[in-house]
Amino acid sequence: MTSVKAWPLLLLPFSLVSMGKAECPFPVLSGTVVLSSASILKNSFSDNSEAFVECAKGYTRDKGPTSISCVNGVWSPVELICKKIDCGQPKLLPHMTYSIPDGTLFGAYIQPKCETGYDLEGSNYRQCLVTGWSGKAECILTECEYPDPIENGKMVAPRQPVFNDVITYSCDDNYTLVGNSSITCGEYGEYSSPRPKCIAIECSVPEVRFGNRTEGNPPFFYKSEATFECWPGYSMKGLATSVCEKSGWSALPVCDEVIITPTKASTTTNIATTTDMTTASTRSHGGLGAKLFIITPTKSSTTTNKATTDMTTASTRSHGGLGANLSAGASTVGIITASAGASAGVIIAAFVFFVRHLKRTGSYNTGEELRAKEELLLNQSI
Repeated sequence: MTSVKAWPLLLLPFSLVSMGKAECPFPVLSGTVVLSSASILKNSFSDNSEAFVECAKGYTRDKGPTSISCVNGVWSPVELICKKIDCGQPKLLPHMTYSIPDGTLFGAYIQPKCETGYDLEGSNYRQCLVTGWSGKAECILTECEYPDPIENGKMVAPRQPVFNDVITYSCDDNYTLVGNSSITCGEYGEYSSPRPKCIAIECSVPEVRFGNRTEGNPPFFYKSEATFECWPGYSMKGLATSVCEKSGWSALPVCDEVIITPTKASTTTNIATTTDMTTASTRSHGGLGAKLFIITPTKSSTTTNKATTDMTTASTRSHGGLGANLSAGASTVGIITASAGASAGVIIAAFVFFVRHLKRTGSYNTGEELRAKEELLLNQSI
């Protein structure tokens, strides 16, 4: 009986030993530290065993041990300190910059930007991951579509227009350009302005104030002409004909009113007429030998002087057999000119004037002699 009761006493030390080696539960971690892949596969953790820890994804070890220990069924504190991965500054590519509002640590986003005239190809945003910055991006030169040609004109453009390239236009003869003569490829692939047009040059219907158009009818195209005249009482300044040019009409004429200034009439009373005498020559025609003087007035004066006769030359030539000299009182008459082709009427008129003068001055003694001479001359002229 005694031996049977002693058996449990003998097993007691062994049970106490087995009770002192208690296992630790599966470690539960939080934050930036996690179990290592080797430790996470274990099913149990006995007393005095270790579990290995590491930094969570996106974090890296800063300091502290990378393991914990199971002591009497309790895990030792986690002393591993982790920090975020830093992706650093992104690699700069040509014509590219970055906007970095949140830094370069794990999880942060950055935005690539291109210089003016360049287009972004690739990711609009990049994120800092365990492996570094996500995505790819690059800046390429902006291109514009090749413009269509224009009617009645010419275009000069590069084979593939890119940012800041200029396309120029010109029109054929007799056409004018409407719009900009050049367009530029912009930063967003659009041109600075629409393509111009070439339209036929046509001038408006010209008008001249106080004048009429005498030549030229609409439509007036390039190099057409229009001719004008002024109304009565107006004088023209400039050329009468204008030409339709690319910029419009050449200088149109101007019709100005003609202003007439009246002059004051002379009130001088003529007492006598001054006669400028030139040459008096006498020729006898037929059988009449009398020397005749024909008076030719050349210029009249409006002075109030008494009669003044300027005598110059009196030449006499006798023709025929009549020798009577009838020039006794001729010195006070004036310059008398008798040409060989003078008509009979002129001679008679001159003679009558001369005879009357002789009567007044008394150069002949009797009226019978005067009448005889006058009758003789009349008969000779007939």
